[in-house]
Amino acid sequence: MTQEAKLYKMSDLVRLSGVSKQTIHFYLREGLLLPPIRTSKNMAYYDESTVDDIRFIKELQEKRYLPLAVIKEVLKAKREGHDLREEDHLILFDHLFGQVQGDGADQQFDKVSFLAETGLTDGDLNQLIDMGIISPSPERGDCPFDRFDLAVARALRGLMAMGMRLQDLKLYSGFLQCARMEAGLVHDRIIHRDNEEQHPPLKEIYSRLEKVKSLLTAKAYREYFIIHDHAEQAKKGGGRID
Repeated sequence: MTQEAKLYKMSDLVRLSGVSKQTIHFYLREGLLLPPIRTSKNMAYYDESTVDDIRFIKELQEKRYLPLAVIKEVLKAKREGHDLREEDHLILFDHLFGQVQGDGADQQFDKVSFLAETGLTDGDLNQLIDMGIISPSPERGDCPFDRFDLAVARALRGLMAMGMRLQDLKLYSGFLQCARMEAGLVHDRIIHRDNEEQHPPLKEIYSRLEKVKSLLTAKAYREYFIIHDHAEQAKKGGGRID
């Protein structure tokens, strides 16, 4: 005999998950949780997996700092049989989203508060947007900037405080485009290959990518300083380099 699936009321979800009724309703509106089985206008029952999903959402928000849009995709993959709760994936999530740790992983900012938080001027921000480095989302209405935009803007403002000019930062627009191309290639060539072979651990993939970029960066700086040093010697020696 097949055991019947256990169903829960909203009060059960609140008690078992430790999450408020208002928050659970918010998760439902955002499409993070599967809709309940309604027996009447005022009575609904939820599958027992809903409790696990609520706890998982809470963990990804509070410990992994994932935005709800990403959590929604993680839950979708989970329901399709892909276990993104494996440590391999969580390590990657920690790196990609943990850099903007803090309260309110989904916190959003309007232009006034964003400028106040970053120290940028209105003109600075408009130019960074034109460069494609800061990408406000029209879907967020009056608060188009998120915490990642804030972290990027603060980092760029730090470079400007050290002497970088605003127009110099345009080089990072090209860097961002290269990073996007890399993400697509890694996805298509390594993670989702045409064959059935399982991809290497995500931690290893990321480590190898960082190694290549670190070496190329060191190569560029090394070449610059060697050439620069030779040029300085040439000036001092009247143009002769032994």
